Formats: sequence, C-alpha cells, structure tokens
Amino acid sequence: MRNMIKIILSLLVLLILIVGIYIAYVYLQYNRLPDKQTLSIKKVEHSKQISANQTYKIMTFNIGYGAYPADYTFFMDGGKEVRARSKADVLANLTEDHRLLTSENPDFINLQEVDYEGDRSFKVDQPNFFRTKNPEYNSSFANNYHSAYLFYPVTQPIGKAKSGLLTLSKGQMTQATRYSLPIETNFNKFFDLDRAFSVSEVAVDNGKKLFIYNVHLSAFIKDEVIQAAQLTKLFDNMKAHADAGDYVICGGDFNHVLSGEAHPELTWMKPFPTAKLSHKMRIVAPTNAPSVRSNGTAYGDHSTLGVIDGFLVSENIKSLNIQTVQNDFKSSDHNPVVMTFELTD
Repeated sequence: MRNMIKIILSLLVLLILIVGIYIAYVYLQYNRLPDKQTLSIKKVEHSKQISANQTYKIMTFNIGYGAYPADYTFFMDGGKEVRARSKADVLANLTEDHRLLTSENPDFINLQEVDYEGDRSFKVDQPNFFRTKNPEYNSSFANNYHSAYLFYPVTQPIGKAKSGLLTLSKGQMTQATRYSLPIETNFNKFFDLDRAFSVSEVAVDNGKKLFIYNVHLSAFIKDEVIQAAQLTKLFDNMKAHADAGDYVICGGDFNHVLSGEAHPELTWMKPFPTAKLSHKMRIVAPTNAPSVRSNGTAYGDHSTLGVIDGFLVSENIKSLNIQTVQNDFKSSDHNPVVMTFELTD
C-alpha cells in the first residue's frame, strides 16, 4: 500500500513538474514583434502603372490557412476539428483559392490567415505558394499571429503556428509597414499573439500615393475595450493618409458586420462602429452573398452567415462595384470579396 501511495505521489509530482515546465516555456516564448516594423517587398521586374480615372480591381480573402472545406468544423466555434485534415487537403484548398484569384484577375489582393511553419496547416509555406503562383505581383508579408506550441485541446493540440497577411500588387510597391494592434493582457494573449495590420504604399502616376491596408482583427476576444482600441488605431492611421489627400483602401476580415444582420452574441459578428470612422472614409461592403460562415457545424441551412469582409475607402476612391464571390465556402470559411474602383483626381 505504501509503495502504491509513493508511486501515485511520484506521478503527481512529475505531472506538476511537466505542467510547470510547459507553462514556463509558453511564457518564455511570448515575445511580441515591434510596432511600426518595415517589411521587405518582393518586387517584380515590370510593374503595372497605376493612374487616376482608370478602373482597377481589388480582392480580399481570408483563406483560413487552407484548413476549412465546407464540411469542416472548428473547435473554438463549438465544432470538433483542430488542425487541417492532411497536407494534401491543405494543398487542395490552396489550389482552389488560387483558382478564384485567377478567375477574378485582380490588380491588388489582400489575403489573411496565410500560414508558414504551422503545425495546424502541416507546415505548408503558403506565402511562397501564392508568390510562386502569381509571379506578376509585387508582394509584402506581415506576421499577424505566432504562438509557442499550444498543447490545447489536449486530445489533439493545435501546436505551433505562424501566420500573417499577404498583400499582392501589380502596381509598384515602394514601401510596406507592419503596425501592431492592442491585444488582451490576460492568458488569452497567448492565443492572439502579434495581431497587426499592414500598409503597403503603391505609386500613382499623378504624384499621389495609394495606401493598401491589409487587416484581420481579433475574432475571439471578449474585452470590448480591446476591440475598440484595435479599431481606433487602424482608423487613426488611415485618417492621417486620407487627410493628406492620398488614396486609402483598407481590405480584410474585420470580424465586425459591414452589411446585413449583426450577431452581438458572437465576438466576431458585432456591429461595425461606423460613427467612429473619419468623415473622409466610408464602408464598401457586398450585399449579394455572405462572406463568412460559422464553424460550429458544417456549412448548410443551419449555418450562421454574414458579411465581415470588405473595404474601407477614402472619399477620393470611386467604388464601381462590390460583390462576394459566391463559392459556397469550398476552400475556406470565408468567400472572397471583390471591388472594382477608380482613383479620382
């Protein structure tokens, strides 16, 4: 009996030691990237000239790191799955994403949740995938999420992840910058590390600049103060360029409803605070089809649907058309959103 007690106590001490070492590892790995970080630009030899009063097209698309076919359910939304099902499945979803890009042939592309070195996506280098498939685009990449190895859920850990925002432009990129966003300071910070937005500067032949913002705001934070602070930082940054008379387009996954019905009970479908936008900025969002689905169940009649992907544009951007590319969430829990526009003098 004494030996049994000793064994049980020894195992308990060992378990506590392992948990303690793991918690220490997670804390030691925590290190946010600096704010206002200059990004490298992968340039092409011949860029498209961008001019006022010409028609251009921009796409924003959260690709869900290649893990979300239409029947996929995600554990943080009440579903069952954690990682992508296989490397082959990731590549199949990315191939479908690329087909959508090719069919629309946009001049500018904002992609979110683009993984590299991620256990959840079988370490497929997704920035390289899209850069290789689209050699005619200049590009910048900003880290938007990275984590230590997260042993959660215990039965199938999500593991280590690195992910970000990929911006592609046929126009000449002259500069790109990554700006950190506020995040929660409690334990949730380990699940939302390095939230950020990027700003890519594109040359326009009239001497002005086109600033392409790529953003993916936090989805699962419950602290409304932090949610508001993220938007405030984004709005203030855009306002400075809009006030200077330059062109501003912000495209991404806002995790706030841009058109249609909001669902305030969900942290990622709250109403968008339109009143806080600068008077020189406005929302351009689709109404033809949803851009996002809930992941608690497979896509179907009982899915919660909405529009949280779209654009914020300055007053000197003339929006000609905006629509969701209805793809029935074949390769992601989001559908792409495409806007055609003109830069006005």
